[in-house]
Amino acid sequence: MKSKLIIVSRSSNLAIKQVEIINEKLSKFFNVEVIKVKTTADKNLKKPLYEIGGKGLFVKELEKFLLDKKADIAIHSLKDMEAELSKDTCICAVTKSISKYDVLLSNYDDLSSLPKHAIIGTSSPRRSAFLKAFRSDFIIKACRGNIETRIEKLNKGNFDAIVLAEAGLKRLKIKYKNIIPFKIIPPAAGQGVIAIQCHKNLEKQKKEKIISLVNNKITYFQILAERSLVKNLNGSCKSPISAAANTDNSGNLTLKGSVSNLNGTRIISDEVVGKKTEAEIIGKKL
Repeated sequence: MKSKLIIVSRSSNLAIKQVEIINEKLSKFFNVEVIKVKTTADKNLKKPLYEIGGKGLFVKELEKFLLDKKADIAIHSLKDMEAELSKDTCICAVTKSISKYDVLLSNYDDLSSLPKHAIIGTSSPRRSAFLKAFRSDFIIKACRGNIETRIEKLNKGNFDAIVLAEAGLKRLKIKYKNIIPFKIIPPAAGQGVIAIQCHKNLEKQKKEKIISLVNNKITYFQILAERSLVKNLNGSCKSPISAAANTDNSGNLTLKGSVSNLNGTRIISDEVVGKKTEAEIIGKKL
């Protein structure tokens, strides 16, 4: 007989798609129930995220379900998770990243083709800073809401272009053409990765089964390094920080990082190489 597993998730189409991806792996062994939550950050679209509490708002209300034992696991886009999680919770499993790239949606061919003083929609300080570093004439305006809402704003002519994560577009099967190179916009920590968060006291048998069914071990080491870099820089949703880790067949992990000031006039980049088993130390060194 299958045991019951309660999942809590945001209610956007992308969030539910991510639940479906995880559920496909879990449903062979669990009877899954899904709680869909429209978070405060999903409801308040008028202000930039960093003014109302940051990306952590997407996560905190789901974490409460874990802490109150009303759900067994929460499913998130990992890049939405702050470096510090709520006490007594942990990331128990992650999927392989589907893509670490950002994408330009526009009637123009690419970033270079955009007109002088083009208006670009994004609410990400990272994307904003690196866009300004590429072309200081760009006017960056806040563009919030789920993927479909942001595309609708673009189509209404509110922006000349918007920037979105390729991972979300891929999962929702939305067409795009222009992938932005890392040399222009390097990725966020955990970009393209789906994370499963649980209470540290989740039943051992359940936790072990979830890990065995879902967790990508290589990605897990990579995200430990990426999140360690952000944590050791005291980074938050307000911080234009990029972190991207890769591992080779010998078990070596290379972590590349970039930090910009908010207007993109100064960028510091570097990398550190070490054993993947020392992922968090590598992040601290960088």
